[in-house]
Amino acid sequence: MKVRFNKTTLRAFGAFVASGILVVSFQNCGKAGFDSSLDGELSSGAVDAALSAKYGSNVGSKVATIPFAFDGGFDQITYNSCAESTLAGNTAFFSLKAGAYETMGIKLTDDFFNYVSEANGFKPNYPATTISTAQYAEYLADSPINKDAIPNAAIRSRSNLFNVYSANTTVTLGSDVIGMVSNLTDSLVMDSVTTKSNSYTRYFPFSPDNRNVEATLYFNKDQGVAEGFRKVLIGDGVLSFTYLSSAADPNLIRGPSSASPAKTAYGKGYNLSFSRTNTYGNSPANVLTAITETNLQNGQGVAAWNCSRRYKVFRRADVASCPPLTDANMADAAVRRELDIARRQLRGDQWDINPILRCAIPKDNVSCYNEELVNGAPAGVEYTDGAACFNPLVQAGNYGGTIPVKRCANYITVCTRF
Repeated sequence: MKVRFNKTTLRAFGAFVASGILVVSFQNCGKAGFDSSLDGELSSGAVDAALSAKYGSNVGSKVATIPFAFDGGFDQITYNSCAESTLAGNTAFFSLKAGAYETMGIKLTDDFFNYVSEANGFKPNYPATTISTAQYAEYLADSPINKDAIPNAAIRSRSNLFNVYSANTTVTLGSDVIGMVSNLTDSLVMDSVTTKSNSYTRYFPFSPDNRNVEATLYFNKDQGVAEGFRKVLIGDGVLSFTYLSSAADPNLIRGPSSASPAKTAYGKGYNLSFSRTNTYGNSPANVLTAITETNLQNGQGVAAWNCSRRYKVFRRADVASCPPLTDANMADAAVRRELDIARRQLRGDQWDINPILRCAIPKDNVSCYNEELVNGAPAGVEYTDGAACFNPLVQAGNYGGTIPVKRCANYITVCTRF
């Protein structure tokens, strides 16, 4: 069959050119260092004086040097490769969703409790015989390195963690940088974490903002944008769990060093790898295959992740290939367990899921695929791994003279830390 370029085909291949521009036009917006981030803050001498006035010189000086106290992280990350202009604003079609649901969350470190101890000169308030959770909370709120810390998720630059990748000209809090929970030294939040425990907190019922440790990122305007971000994530970009220095600047985060560029920070980094579902060279590398978690403070590896849960996205018209679960299926505890894991990030009002067949169908008759014609033929979806499929990011000449009619499939990959 000869290649016949109709208007639809030209628009599709035009996305290839757009994606190339997008990759090089990402803006790494950020300060070169801490510079202006501390402009409005008190000098260290003024802080010490205020703390000495409140606690006495001995304890006040110790409060001024309390170490960074928060340890947090994700235990589930899901990537959705669906990316079309028709999906903009539809929350079902996120690109990355990261959260803590089972083993991770936010807690105070053992170093904090070991530091704020009677052995180090801290005393319980009379007539109490042990340091109370209220005291721990007060010390945290007065500690310069911990005060007003806001956990957040973003795709940051490995070469300078103050730089955030964005498809826009400016970096925006709530879009490119996602604040989670709230200010951790807010009294309504600290009640959930100041208990001395090795357990992580995942739900903050009294938080004035978000109550869950969860963040959602969207870069699915079209296949070019999605491909551009995948290239960033396997290159200089890293999905990060860090702590904002100030809500006024989404780029600046807290870390153990003020050196520029900022290559260390308090928090975790999640290095993502993507691959094709088959060996055919024209298919997109749109499956999340591995996550390597590191401690951003020292670069050391933290934990192994499992990315074996791969859901192929079907259209509603193809429900026969991805049927609903039956009552007999739901009687199986293993099936219910898999469904529970997927449902944490793929809501029941937005997706039908079959964890046995590893497939998913969006609800409300919304399609994950561009339904326009290719070469005048209906644009179905290629579900046979290993076969040639139409990828709008591939130039026409690379198909050897024949453009496949069926489109390459999209996938939702669920990765877990447990």
